[in-house]
Amino acid sequence: MKLAIKKTAIFRVLNSLIEDRLVTIWNCTAETPFSYRAKRCFFVAFSFFFLLALFIYSQKALIPKKDKISVYSRLEMKQIVANLHVRLSNYENISFQFIANQELNNMLENYANIADPYEVSLISQKFSHFLEGYSFFDQVIHDAVYIDINNPKRKALTMGETVSNEFIQTFRRSEEYNEIIQAGGKTVWLRPARISSAKDYYLILGRRINHLYSGDALGILLLFLKEKYLDYSINDCLYNDGHSFSGKLKSDYFLLIDGEGTILSTPFKQQITEDVSFALSGLKVSKLNTRVDFTCQAHDRTVLVINQPVEHAGWFLLNVIPVSPTIIGKARLIHFIQALSWLVFISIEIFLFLSGLAIYKTLFRTPLLLNSNHSANKPKWLKKLNEREKQILSLMAQGYDNREIAKRIHVAEQTVKNNISAIYGKLQVSGRVQASLKAIEAGLTDKENGEKSAMEIKAGRFDTPRRIR
Repeated sequence: MKLAIKKTAIFRVLNSLIEDRLVTIWNCTAETPFSYRAKRCFFVAFSFFFLLALFIYSQKALIPKKDKISVYSRLEMKQIVANLHVRLSNYENISFQFIANQELNNMLENYANIADPYEVSLISQKFSHFLEGYSFFDQVIHDAVYIDINNPKRKALTMGETVSNEFIQTFRRSEEYNEIIQAGGKTVWLRPARISSAKDYYLILGRRINHLYSGDALGILLLFLKEKYLDYSINDCLYNDGHSFSGKLKSDYFLLIDGEGTILSTPFKQQITEDVSFALSGLKVSKLNTRVDFTCQAHDRTVLVINQPVEHAGWFLLNVIPVSPTIIGKARLIHFIQALSWLVFISIEIFLFLSGLAIYKTLFRTPLLLNSNHSANKPKWLKKLNEREKQILSLMAQGYDNREIAKRIHVAEQTVKNNISAIYGKLQVSGRVQASLKAIEAGLTDKENGEKSAMEIKAGRFDTPRRIR
């Protein structure tokens, strides 16, 4: 409690010193004409808001070219991510049809139970025709495979002939196979892989197919999406301009990576399945969770990397933009100037705000002090009394006895007696009459009650227990 009181007192003293100093700087003391102080107050207020508007405008004008590039890039990336989200959702919905569609679900259930090769071939045709209907309108869908979980020796259903038996057998023994089973029917996106002797990479969507009613696991569906065509949809402007990738970076491009930093899709096919930190030296995958810009080295050039999350699959879309080193240097200089200008601006604004507040107070405080004649003539002994003692002295001068005073201020009668003794000592008087006269002279009572109290005291009628009216 005492510490809080000390802090409050120190704050008040500092506040008073600051206000006095500011009033002196602006020459707005009590002797200064009112009109002059009003003009200064208006000038300070105008300067405060004018400087604020000027600073906001200058900050917009000081946006470095790097930041402008980032803004334009993010607008384009948001549209690409939105289109990508629609594509990925469509592929997941296709795989979900084998669970939600009763006819397809029954077909896969029959496939697990029948042994007649002819019936198996019919199911394989239905499986293939269903998926070819989607691939006809979307060339990203290249192939599909359905693997029986319960019978590893059963031949897998395939949409085309791209996926080799060797790949299927290897996949059965892989960690990705167990990951899809453990997912319990949820979509699992796997890293790109080559499924044949061709050099093309394929993104793989995996889902465990369960029985529609019992929920028992029937098998695993794999959709193979051609990375090349997915890259065409992401970097459509790049390919439309006839850009040839000879290993040298000629313009900006987009690449897709997963949450662990593995490159999923890029115009530079030799980088697929590599860690992005090798392709973009100096890039930390841990920082991709926040939307920030990076500068690093790629393709023997300085590049600006801008990230945009693909929340649907936990991926990230990166825009790699070749920039001149001078742009990066200018951007850093402008950021330093902005930080310095912020510091100067805040300091000036605080000074103007406190100055305006101090001058504003003088406009209304000074006339009040000039009009109160008795405040300038208050006796020195009055400063020695605390608020409780002033209250008791005022009630004494109005004719209240100790018991009535104690009742009015809600304290014990002995406390009142102790305070009165302290008052006598500070006023250097020996009785209630002298103390009451000093209280009336100091203006501690209102005018009407003060005059009556003085008359009663002089008449020797002070000790009455009643309040003098």
